[in-house]
Formats: sequence, C-alpha cells, structure tokens
Amino acid sequence: MNLIEDELNVKIIEGILNSKTQDEIAYDLNVSTKTVYNRMKLLESHGYIKEVKKGVWKVDYAKIGMDYMGVVLLGIHNDREGMETLIEHLKKLDYVENVFEIIGSEYNLCIIVRFRGLEEAINETGKFQAWLNKKGIRIDRFNSFISGKTHKDHRRSRILGNYKG
Repeated sequence: MNLIEDELNVKIIEGILNSKTQDEIAYDLNVSTKTVYNRMKLLESHGYIKEVKKGVWKVDYAKIGMDYMGVVLLGIHNDREGMETLIEHLKKLDYVENVFEIIGSEYNLCIIVRFRGLEEAINETGKFQAWLNKKGIRIDRFNSFISGKTHKDHRRSRILGNYKG
C-alpha cells in the first residue's frame, strides 16, 4: 500500500517535515486533530514516519522516495554581487537543504540538495543553469555528486563534542 499517493497523507508528512504539531497540521488542513493522529499512526505502521519521542516525529526519506542527496560545489570568482544573488536564490529552492560558503578551495559554495530521483535532479539542474544564464552569473568551477547508499543520517547533537572513540 502506497500511502503517499493520498494528498492528505502527503500534507501531513510535509507538516512533520516543517516541524509542525498535530494541532497545527490539523488546523492547516482543516481536519480534526483525531484525523491527523489516525493518519500519522497509519503512516507510522507502514514505516513512512516514526515517533522518536512523544509528539516528535521523523520522516523516513527513503520510504517517501526522497533519498537522492547531492553535493554541489561552485566556484564564482570576481563577482561577489553575483554570488550574493545566487545565495539568495538558493535559499528559496525547497530541494536545497544547505548552502555553505567555503574557504581554502577553488570552490567557494557548497550546496546540499535532496531530490525525489535522478529525473528530478536532471530537470532542476537544467532550470538552475537556465536561471544562471538569465541572470548573467558566470560559474568558474562546477562539480556535483549524487549520493549512493546512505550509511549514516544524523545531525550533530553534542555541544561540547566529548568524543570517546
């Protein structure tokens, strides 16, 4: 059973991805909190989401078909204004998860992206290149990588970094 073909389930998952509570999701979708709760339990029983602690949910990106991660490295030199325009544009793109300005490399931007598949990656890359051309932003260096198998998906959780290896 593919529960993410149901629009309400998709909207609930999107609510979870946006850190919304069940009450907030219910309000946004104009349904009862009980409906959201029941749907979330169904989604959990099929592995789409997992309650990590009371009221805190995590989405399984692989299960919802969004496990294509990419790293894009860009080098833009002698065009600080173009780079600032690019950064502002990247902040608006939903598939862009992180944008890092980096130093000590021939690249000065590192972009982390997530796609539903290779076809979406190719389509969005084409749109991105067309946008760059339209804005007249010249990329001096470009390199991109799409992930294969994910071995660890984690966000750092220790402030002091007491590593005991």
